[in-house]
Amino acid sequence: MPTLVARLLEASMPGMRVKADVLAFGGASLAAHWNRGEVQKRLAGQTWNAVVLQDQSTRPLRALRSMQEYVRRFVDEIQAAGARPYLYMTWARKDDPASQAKIVQAFQGLAEVTGASVIPVGLAWDQFRNLRPAIDLYEPDGSHPTMIGSYLAACTHVFSFADIDAVSDGAVEIKLGSADVNLLHELCMTAARAEKTLRSS
Repeated sequence: MPTLVARLLEASMPGMRVKADVLAFGGASLAAHWNRGEVQKRLAGQTWNAVVLQDQSTRPLRALRSMQEYVRRFVDEIQAAGARPYLYMTWARKDDPASQAKIVQAFQGLAEVTGASVIPVGLAWDQFRNLRPAIDLYEPDGSHPTMIGSYLAACTHVFSFADIDAVSDGAVEIKLGSADVNLLHELCMTAARAEKTLRSS
């Protein structure tokens, strides 16, 4: 995902150079990352413009208090390091689409409390899924994204980071027709802009 976001940003904003890094391990929570201490070391050891926090995808539904605590801790560390914190809003599991509303509510509450920005992938995902139900964004496990799902997530990141009107789709091969790609871009851009407007009001 960080590599895909970097490629799309560079392709969409000529002259921009993006260095992206990731610190992740399977099924990790923000609490587990905090206790390991590696994120704090990297924040202190380098200069960052933006830091994206992603908790384990079901924690907004089953462990919101813990998530709130560790988001606050990390946001404080990120801001102290001079970077801007972002929260990666994930999507509902395939067999439980109704839970998306609770996920959105959780992330909006976290943003209000901490001042972090939200990357509303879950909102764009839910809208695209409703409008194009024949296009599967999920891998067979009903949780992880297909290449199209990853592309949607990356585009939402790009529109959240940069005030641009279009993403260059030449940066990655995606097996979608032009009408579907245009719809995907529009939904990602609209969700990102609505989130920015909400945070600035």
